[in-house]
Amino acid sequence: MTHSVAPLLVAAAAGYWVVARAQEQKGGTRKLGIYLGAAIIVLSVLMAACKLYCAVTCMRCPLGGGYGMKRMAACPITGKAMPAAPAEQSQ
Repeated sequence: MTHSVAPLLVAAAAGYWVVARAQEQKGGTRKLGIYLGAAIIVLSVLMAACKLYCAVTCMRCPLGGGYGMKRMAACPITGKAMPAAPAEQSQ
């Protein structure tokens, strides 16, 4: 799971770097940099939170994650049956 969350946290740090560089600019470039950096930060933090939530609750993430336990019969946390992966349902 950490292999999928770590790049999102790096992206959040990159968004902060964009905002910090935008503060040194003037006019439209400053506004664009601040908005772009803020969007990068917000999206990456939300996606990381979603991936962590999905890993804890054994659900599929609506933003395109997975939980790495696709072959298990039951969730180790809740004990409930795991839903079949979309590729497995079509077979």
